[in-house]
Amino acid sequence: MTLKKTIISLLIIIVLAGVMTSCSTGDKVARAERQAAIARQVSDAIMNRDFTVSVRWMKPLYGQPKQVSYGYELTVQDTTVISYLPYIGEAYNVPYGGGKALNFTGETHDYTVQQVSHDLARIIFTVTNDEDTYLYQVEVFSTGKATIDVYARQRNAISFEGEMVFKNQPN
Repeated sequence: MTLKKTIISLLIIIVLAGVMTSCSTGDKVARAERQAAIARQVSDAIMNRDFTVSVRWMKPLYGQPKQVSYGYELTVQDTTVISYLPYIGEAYNVPYGGGKALNFTGETHDYTVQQVSHDLARIIFTVTNDEDTYLYQVEVFSTGKATIDVYARQRNAISFEGEMVFKNQPN
């Protein structure tokens, strides 16, 4: 190869490397902006007591984790909780046929939010219905990923994994 072709090839490589670097930098900035927007939505939802966690996995106290079908979720709206969650586990004193389990609408009590770290919030509240008293502990990361632990007086504890869903999801 001649010296002229070598120089042209090197210039092309340098230009392409510069273009690729600027593209990846742009992607990083866009990703950081998306993550910041999601973190703001998560924080606002928690503070406004207006959020929904869509559940993808359940972990019974005894047994293997199981993937759950679409549609199971926990919604908090002001002082109301709508619990539509599957349940597998031992029940001690419940109505014949199993009762409502974790499918009910109720009023939250003792709602507290603890900022565990800069990217993790813990929400704790209790709900009482005609069958039982439940303690919900919801941990939400700034990414929207969440875990839900439910402790009941008449049933074994159970955990869930999922993520927050928003009406206006950022791109």
